[in-house]
Amino acid sequence: MTGSNALQRNLSSHVAVAGVRCAPRALRFGVFELHLEDRELRKRGLRIKLQHKPFQILRLLLETPGDFVPRACLARNLWPDLHVDFDRSLNTAMNSLRRALGDSSENPRFIETRTGFGYRFIAPVEPIHESLSQTVEPAETAIGRQDLEPYHDYLKGRYFGDKLKEEDLRKSVAYFEAALAGNPEYAPAYAGLADTYSLFAALGTLPPQDAYHRAKQFIATALRIDRNLAEAHAALASLRTFHERDLVNAEAEYRKALDLDQNYARGHQFYAEHLSARGRHQEALLEIGIARQLDPLSLVINMKMAWILYMARDFHGALEQSWKTLAMDPAFAPAQNTLGLACQQMGLLEDAIVELQNACVCSADHPAALASLGHAYASAGMRREAEQLLRQLQRMSESRYVSPYWMALLHAALEETHVAFEYLENARSSGDVWLAWLCVEPRFDSLRSLPEQSAFRSAGA
Repeated sequence: MTGSNALQRNLSSHVAVAGVRCAPRALRFGVFELHLEDRELRKRGLRIKLQHKPFQILRLLLETPGDFVPRACLARNLWPDLHVDFDRSLNTAMNSLRRALGDSSENPRFIETRTGFGYRFIAPVEPIHESLSQTVEPAETAIGRQDLEPYHDYLKGRYFGDKLKEEDLRKSVAYFEAALAGNPEYAPAYAGLADTYSLFAALGTLPPQDAYHRAKQFIATALRIDRNLAEAHAALASLRTFHERDLVNAEAEYRKALDLDQNYARGHQFYAEHLSARGRHQEALLEIGIARQLDPLSLVINMKMAWILYMARDFHGALEQSWKTLAMDPAFAPAQNTLGLACQQMGLLEDAIVELQNACVCSADHPAALASLGHAYASAGMRREAEQLLRQLQRMSESRYVSPYWMALLHAALEETHVAFEYLENARSSGDVWLAWLCVEPRFDSLRSLPEQSAFRSAGA
């Protein structure tokens, strides 16, 4: 059975539109569409560059989803009547296709490999039909013309949100609001606002309860508009993990988000953080690895991998991953921070102090960076310097929200355990999001052997 004939027989009989039987004009799987006449691959309506041979492979695999297609069959269709060594060319084309789909042979979401035999398309495939009497303009996309500007504003909102700086988060909000001005029912923009307000809580830009209530409202609106929006379910899951401490329902929401969109890199990142905070380190590393495969240029995802390695106590791995992230942007303060934390745990205290000083400079003295530097000072026996930073944080708290978690961290380093536990209780009562990391954070190891550890556990619950 040839490729085109099989496609007609397998798919064209499923649907009749307006009484006219028609062949599918496209095949949808996940967030992708393969447009057959235009010979285009699109992701959420945007064209993905795909060369001729990878396109042919994908089309052949989509003819019979769930069935293995032998390599010899692919070779006959791609190089008919030619007696050539096709193995290397087929491998090259397949690798190009996997890159376009964000797929991998080790953890396949679309194409499963049977070594030495062939390939199988494992994701659900939906034919998209259209009446033969209808005319489709080539420029038409799944997003729709009226949503192109909101979509572009949405992408800009995500871009500035990933910078993890307070001034850029405000730009992120402005772009999401611009997207909603263009289309008040654009659900992804509401999910983006929810994620940004959660970041406001993490960075201390807003008190956690204020950020929580705003994020919750945005998520509810996004889900009202689109119950199947992966971004909204992932945002809700993170809200339940870090604000509500509802870990069971958070897990269900993460899984639902990834079922809806297996290629949602940010969703894999959020789920990895949830798993890491719960001490499920190997699962967390698997998820953050998938996220990085899907979006290898994301500074946040690369930095989060370093953070998760640090929480898993693979300090050498955290150090190496931090350097990889800083190779992309040497002034990215969160990666400077994870590098400093890894150096500190490895006993490289001078290096740790240098890197954490850099994090303070590049973050404009963010409270988290100051607390980390103060903790390193205390570990190096530089008590006076640590106390100076503690006083700086106390003055800062008079004009902005400073997480009690960071205050507790610095008091623990100074062996002022009673005060540290008081701040942890303050963090619990205020709903501070950083408390989710309490039970796995290496810098709190000094408190875990104390008689007060029951209060320690309840604070992190």
